[in-house]
Amino acid sequence: MTTDRWFFPAFCLLLGLLLGVPFMLRGEVAIGLVFVGIMAGYAAVLLLTRSRSETTAMLSGELGDERRRLNELRARGATAHVLMTIVLGGFFIQIWRGEDYLPFAALAAAGGVSYGIALFYFSRRG
Repeated sequence: MTTDRWFFPAFCLLLGLLLGVPFMLRGEVAIGLVFVGIMAGYAAVLLLTRSRSETTAMLSGELGDERRRLNELRARGATAHVLMTIVLGGFFIQIWRGEDYLPFAALAAAGGVSYGIALFYFSRRG
């Protein structure tokens, strides 16, 4: 997926505003500005380095060739494994502590169900 040069930087700034404005409206202006600044910095890094760094180019949505698409797919898979390990670990820790485990159970269920549906869909699709 190749996107417009300005899409991801603009998206980052929008996310920064969505994160920062609620804090600013509650009177925590400094925290709100920090959120906007972090996302503006990330947008600047994407803009300034995407032509020189394959990693930031892929973070910007430039997945032009098969190798980049495969690398992005591998990164998604690794991320999913790490997140599910953390979620399941949190689930078991909360059970052993005798504390509320339902948030972790809900996340694990959402991950497991979405994985099953995706496997079913892609196995039928070919």
